[in-house]
Amino acid sequence: MKNLSILFFLCLSTFSVNAQMKNYWVYFKNKPNDNKELSAPVNAKYLSKISTLNIQVIGSSKWFNAAYISTDKPQALRKLQKLSFVKKIEAGRRYKVQKSEITGDTFNYGQADVQINMLGLQNYHSLGYTGKGVKLALFDGGFFKVDSNIAFDSLRKRNGILATRDFVNNNNSVYEDNEHGMYVLSLIAGYVKDSLLGAAPDVSLLLARTEDVATEKHIEEFNWVRAVEWADSNGVDIIHSSLGYSLFDSLQGSYTYNDMDGESTVITQAAQMAFKRGIFICNSAGNEGKKTWKYITAPCDGKDVLCVGAVDSFRRKADFSSFGPSADGRVKPDVMAMGSNVTIIGTNNIIRRGGGTSFSGPLIAGFVACLKQAFPNIDNKILLEAIRKSGDQYLNPTDSMGYGIPDIHRADSLIRKALAIKKLTTKSFIKVYPNPCSTSVKMESDFDIRKCEISDISGSLYETKFEQNQVDLSSLKPGIYFLRIYKDGSIYSVVKLVKI
Repeated sequence: MKNLSILFFLCLSTFSVNAQMKNYWVYFKNKPNDNKELSAPVNAKYLSKISTLNIQVIGSSKWFNAAYISTDKPQALRKLQKLSFVKKIEAGRRYKVQKSEITGDTFNYGQADVQINMLGLQNYHSLGYTGKGVKLALFDGGFFKVDSNIAFDSLRKRNGILATRDFVNNNNSVYEDNEHGMYVLSLIAGYVKDSLLGAAPDVSLLLARTEDVATEKHIEEFNWVRAVEWADSNGVDIIHSSLGYSLFDSLQGSYTYNDMDGESTVITQAAQMAFKRGIFICNSAGNEGKKTWKYITAPCDGKDVLCVGAVDSFRRKADFSSFGPSADGRVKPDVMAMGSNVTIIGTNNIIRRGGGTSFSGPLIAGFVACLKQAFPNIDNKILLEAIRKSGDQYLNPTDSMGYGIPDIHRADSLIRKALAIKKLTTKSFIKVYPNPCSTSVKMESDFDIRKCEISDISGSLYETKFEQNQVDLSSLKPGIYFLRIYKDGSIYSVVKLVKI
């Protein structure tokens, strides 16, 4: 029997000047030259000024326009609060590690088949959709032996790991720490002949270590924010995280269920920012189902975060899986996947079983990657809605199962239908000017105009010169005319013109 850290918990407490609380977020009022861009850097002068107050600046976040600092001097904090460029100060976060068990039992391929087939992925793979060309970032406590484990031979041979970063030790090495990230990765991109196939075996990965599982520190949330910004700068399509924020050390304060409202916690805010920048966010729901807290944890409360609960091989809710709804009454979890007795690869290269929502989560992350390959330019709003609607309980969601277990073929069909409707209802851009006109009119559009016609109010056509999106009207008498613009062989728009 071996313990495995599978979900980490973090909490926000209100700011107070307390020498025991050494880590803080300092939010600034503006950026250099009042730049409003999310990706614009933090003002370096602000960071330098903070350092002069005998405060350690650990790092900064462009997205939040904030610095993460460390100090045990209340007087320094009071001086910091009075600086003109400081918007607000909030206490840092601390984590409590939840334990789950991994058994040493080996078992047949059929059990690996169940977790894949439950989502319809095996048939979808046969169509060629295996996550190829999609970038997925994993945030975890470490990826022990991923550089040598046989389950990742094919991943390494195809150079499928694009980048790594350890935000705990501030280096690029992630293969000597905790093994939990390796288990998660095996569910997404692992391959052992006749024994294990990941949910998205051809996806490209970025691996980020954001959690030090051996300690309880405030800095892990800052690591998570930095990892999101790093992933964004590397052009990722999807982020999967097994972090959950709710209860922690009694001296530090805790979130309440009311904070699970989709906007109160820092990590949920960061997840929502990432979604707006085109990154799909997938997160495990948490293992609080049998505990006092019971509910999902942040960032699973995010309005655009795909929150994943766990079921067993009989499609029944796992008793440890956290409940919804969000504090403001939205359906959570969003969907479910197999998270009980799941097939994973062990550190000793032997197939094993694992349990927890952090194992159902990566199966859904792989599910999303396959859909992203099929629809590379899909709007994440459409993708998220299709996955929710593909759940087998979409019409009757519950606090325990959300919208139920999704089916990838149903999601595919829903996406195609949504795109067809969008194509029919979306009007292309077109501009005709000047109007009234004298000698000519010009046209601007988001498509190539190859044909247009001029007619009068009786419908009679006039021959005019048309080139470079400009129509010569110099031969026409003053009056009212109609410009008919064609797209794909059919009349797309008719514009009334006044010739003066």
